[in-house]
Amino acid sequence: MKSRLINILLVVILVVLAVFLKVYLSSRMEYRKAEAAFQQQDYHKAITHYERSIQWYTPASKYVAGAAQRLWQIGELTAGQGKSDLALEAYESLRSSFYAVRSFYTPYREWIDKCDEKIASLVAAKGPTVKRDIGKSYAQRRAEYLKLLKKDAAPDVTWSVLLEAGFVGWIGSTIAFIFQAFSRDGSFYNKKALFWGSLIIAFYTLWIIGMLKA
Repeated sequence: MKSRLINILLVVILVVLAVFLKVYLSSRMEYRKAEAAFQQQDYHKAITHYERSIQWYTPASKYVAGAAQRLWQIGELTAGQGKSDLALEAYESLRSSFYAVRSFYTPYREWIDKCDEKIASLVAAKGPTVKRDIGKSYAQRRAEYLKLLKKDAAPDVTWSVLLEAGFVGWIGSTIAFIFQAFSRDGSFYNKKALFWGSLIIAFYTLWIIGMLKA
């Protein structure tokens, strides 16, 4: 029994490490594609790949941090060249990519705050885009856009935690089912299968509900 539990734990650890490695390497691949495009001054393509690099998020990844810095650099560079649409694309990509990877916390929140300021300024500088903005000053439009950007539709923390617990529990229960419901000689243990099978369903249900509620 003890050896089986150890085997289950090892399998879970290996699965987690495999997922982490996949995400990390995907972020690196996208970052390298972005760097190649950046060197060729193909900023549209670079923005796309830097954004993808961030979305393959792992904590403390140098590729995520580097991609964020590059997107900001593209925004500053193109804004200085008068290419406001391209600058806006860079800032919006940087902002949205970190919102896309948040769960019960938002990584690199400072980048989002900095982008809010830049986006509000660039959008306001375009002049009135809807009828209700006609007659408003640049400062008024900027303040209103910034207020909209600051509205935080963050996911529910409790449901986010339950979502992640459901996913981990589902994977763990499935692995446990494989090891516990079958003996080495191929026999099937009905009670153990029922127990672990019930946990699989319960954790899977929790995961799905968490995704809907978070």
